[in-house]
Amino acid sequence: MLSASSGGPPGPERRRSARFNISLPVMYTISLTGDIHAATVDNISMGGVLLLTDEPLEQGTRVTIHLPIGADHTANVEAAVVRTSSVGEFGVAFMELHEEQLQRLADFVEQRRTAQS
Repeated sequence: MLSASSGGPPGPERRRSARFNISLPVMYTISLTGDIHAATVDNISMGGVLLLTDEPLEQGTRVTIHLPIGADHTANVEAAVVRTSSVGEFGVAFMELHEEQLQRLADFVEQRRTAQS
């Protein structure tokens, strides 16, 4: 299992993975309440996503993102809101990825990268 670290390089740019633009409808569950909401993933990397939703989310909120990363597979990825804005954009970092999820996500991101090239 891969766990996200809380540290990172200093300065405003903390991303360690390339991001790829995508418009992917997803569902997510707020861990504390179990409430399920719709959102759109605007971009994705191996470290997280930019989530677009009308539902207000506070920094630190734990969520499970239900990512449809294959024709027959949805990855339920534990994540946390790390950046918020007033326009419904939320930076969400993956917290834990199991080896199978990591591989499927890597394949999915690679397919998107290849399609954009």
